[in-house]
Amino acid sequence: MPRVENSLRTAPVPQNTADADRSLVADFDTQLMLQLRAGDTDAAAALVRRNLPRVARYVARVVRNPRVVEDLSQDVFVQVLSNARRYRPTARFSTWLYRIATNVAIDYLRRTRAQKPAAELNAGDAASMPLRDRSLNQPERLVFQKELQAAVGNALDRLPPNQRVALTLFELEDFSYEQIAAVLDVTVDAVRSLLPRAKESLRAQLQHVR
Repeated sequence: MPRVENSLRTAPVPQNTADADRSLVADFDTQLMLQLRAGDTDAAAALVRRNLPRVARYVARVVRNPRVVEDLSQDVFVQVLSNARRYRPTARFSTWLYRIATNVAIDYLRRTRAQKPAAELNAGDAASMPLRDRSLNQPERLVFQKELQAAVGNALDRLPPNQRVALTLFELEDFSYEQIAAVLDVTVDAVRSLLPRAKESLRAQLQHVR
């Protein structure tokens, strides 16, 4: 990963200084983060190495522009590393990491409101999205799969950023309502309202797809 600059805006970090739950401290990434907070540079390298692939995958799924994924993923870890000394294990490290990645991705989406050329989702992404027709035979399924990838991609591009993020976390990252609420810093009830709206928007836009 290229050298990162420390001048980027940092994401908010948890400020609760309550004693960490032992189960959270037992999380290996949390241990690495605590070592990094203490000044262990080897922990920083290990943390990036362990988490960069999933951050890049998640950012790619949200922003759907492969040209910016590397830079945005780098921005995520700039914020992780620059906030290390303020980190407190009051939530799972993965929740904190996804919250930073979500903020970076949403900031990008809001900066680029102009419609972008739709990038195809990979087959795994499209297969995980709702509304797939399971009654097709294999040749029909292959044709439909390509059409669905493009259609779902276009529909995702039109969703508001918070709906796109919630749907991506639920359908592609396999997050629970509680996990999504923690990442978005909202209530579980808000997620229960947000996801159906996102799915309804997709259904409305995909009515032309068999």
